[in-house]
Amino acid sequence: MTSGLQEGWWWLGGALGLAVLGANLAWAARHLPDGAARDALSRLTAHPLTPYLWQTVRLLYYVGLPFAALVWGQDAVIGRWLGLQPFALFGAPPDAVGGWLDWVQDAGQAAALGGAVWLLAETGQWAYRRAVPSVPPSPLPSPSLREAVYHEAHWAFYRNAPIMTLGVYWGAWAGLLLTAAEAWLNPEWRAGLADVARAPAQLLRAGMAVLSTLLFLTTQNIWLAVLLHWAITARCRD
Repeated sequence: MTSGLQEGWWWLGGALGLAVLGANLAWAARHLPDGAARDALSRLTAHPLTPYLWQTVRLLYYVGLPFAALVWGQDAVIGRWLGLQPFALFGAPPDAVGGWLDWVQDAGQAAALGGAVWLLAETGQWAYRRAVPSVPPSPLPSPSLREAVYHEAHWAFYRNAPIMTLGVYWGAWAGLLLTAAEAWLNPEWRAGLADVARAPAQLLRAGMAVLSTLLFLTTQNIWLAVLLHWAITARCRD
């Protein structure tokens, strides 16, 4: 195993470990028994600066960590395996890397995949409403470009080291398995799947992870993945 590949797995292992540790600590904190510790936590979460601190931590984890691995890692992260396609330049030759024809083709494939996933999501929500009409589903998260960036960057980062090890096809699916393992080791995620009101939002997020993998295999373009993620979550919430 080359030094770059080893370092890539160290970065990935660190990210996965932080995610699992953070999720389980957060779950334990939310289920503290009544007492001084719970009161202190309540005061901390009620502080007006806490939401800004939380969003800073999320930015550093979802975007800062892959960026640091890309910049400072010794070939630990490869830009093209993150899907960092060059932006199309209309003055470039049609066969140039990142040329506009490539983007048109990629956009068409993204639209086709996105349409299929959106139709599947709408069908699933319709079936859910018929199956459990007495339990209204929890509102889906507000569509946010920020959240689309965070999740697509995270999933792309999890694909990088497996692709370097197994190749593009099997590595992309191995990255998805790592994403699934991270979710399953999160007790909040497992509780959401067991809750009939919260399950649709959980399943939509899982579907977006699968779509991200399929889109990477067809276009290797994270910019289109972010836009498609944002569009589908907005449409499914309407």
